[in-house]
Amino acid sequence: MEKNQFSNQVRWYSFTLCMLIVLVHAQNIDIFIGQHPAVNAVESFVEDKAARIANAGFFLCSGYLFYRDFTMDRLSYKWKRRFFSTVVPFAVWNFFYYIIRLAVSKVRVLDGAFQQEVSWDWYEVFQAVVNCKYNPVFWFLQFLIVYICLCPLIYPLIRSRYAGLCALITLLLLAGGGLLNSLGDTLPSMANWLFIYMSGGYLGLHGRKWVEASKRMKGPFWFSAAGTAASHLFFTVSPGLTGQLLCFLFDAMFLWNVLGYVRLPEAKWWMRDTFFIYATHFMIVRAGNKLAYACFGNSMGMGLWMFLLLPAAVAVFCGYSGRLLRHYAPFVWNIISGNR
Repeated sequence: MEKNQFSNQVRWYSFTLCMLIVLVHAQNIDIFIGQHPAVNAVESFVEDKAARIANAGFFLCSGYLFYRDFTMDRLSYKWKRRFFSTVVPFAVWNFFYYIIRLAVSKVRVLDGAFQQEVSWDWYEVFQAVVNCKYNPVFWFLQFLIVYICLCPLIYPLIRSRYAGLCALITLLLLAGGGLLNSLGDTLPSMANWLFIYMSGGYLGLHGRKWVEASKRMKGPFWFSAAGTAASHLFFTVSPGLTGQLLCFLFDAMFLWNVLGYVRLPEAKWWMRDTFFIYATHFMIVRAGNKLAYACFGNSMGMGLWMFLLLPAAVAVFCGYSGRLLRHYAPFVWNIISGNR
């Protein structure tokens, strides 16, 4: 696969994952409470499947891109780039969401719009910026930053083809077997997604010819298709976290190979600002759903239409607002977009 073709497929993959994430948060059965049970079932089903593929896909892709041709000599370069592309926008957006919540709490008409009480003090600032207290959708970036910092520990585990495979299997059994559950809630969850991230890193080191295969090579497509079918069958026969993690992994791999199997056109300009979409979508979909409810009431049809149309609305809004920011406020744009 040529470099431009690979970059274009990464853009399509990232944009598809972003739209799935928007669908997850566009689910509005908590707002349009009177919807038909069939509508609720459809939204819940799509939310579950979209979340599974989207979260796994982001971790898989992030691990692959970080460890693609990685050596320890490039660690400082990688850390420097990820600091400006991940850590800085992570802190800025978390602080921005905190300020928004704080401002809303001071407006009497809007007081009570959020369940969390907000106050100004340095401990709350720390909780907001570091622990995503007021921006929960950034848990993905929080985990990703930890994994990036752990690179000197992760790389020796996956540097060797066979030892790396053993390390992945060991981590899968540790996480899937619940052996880390006694360590609280966060560490087991980090171990679960670390398996997906390390799998991406392993592929970046040892599987480039398969991941970046040309369309003439059908092996990667059919391998991921078989893996998806086998993992879902295993999970059906033996429900548990191990099978679930395998489903996450192969679903994300299969989506990549489906995109590689078809002839993708050049990604449009409004498909490239995926970080901006990820950072802003939650505000847009929640505000859009609540505004529709205020205007049209508890309408089953409106709730379903909002669920289906909000991803397109988010893409359009972020595309044009991102273009304006890039043109008129390039310094601000570089910070909030991670200089992407």
